[in-house]
Amino acid sequence: MTSTAISVQARKRIALVAHDNEKANLLEWAIEHRELLATHDLLATGTTGKMMAENLDLPVERLRSGPLGGDQQIG
Repeated sequence: MTSTAISVQARKRIALVAHDNEKANLLEWAIEHRELLATHDLLATGTTGKMMAENLDLPVERLRSGPLGGDQQIG
């Protein structure tokens, strides 16, 4: 059997997505992990992205709102 080594970059692109009823929980989690999240590239669907950028004071690439194609953009 052979194995293949896969190179993984230290800086990741992390997508932050939450259903409306879970946005507060995601924000709480993100605040708790802000220091770690700051070392990665963040992207999020519309409202979630706005909320994350404002509360974390980190750059967040905002995509469309989930129902308007943002979920597909992330996928």
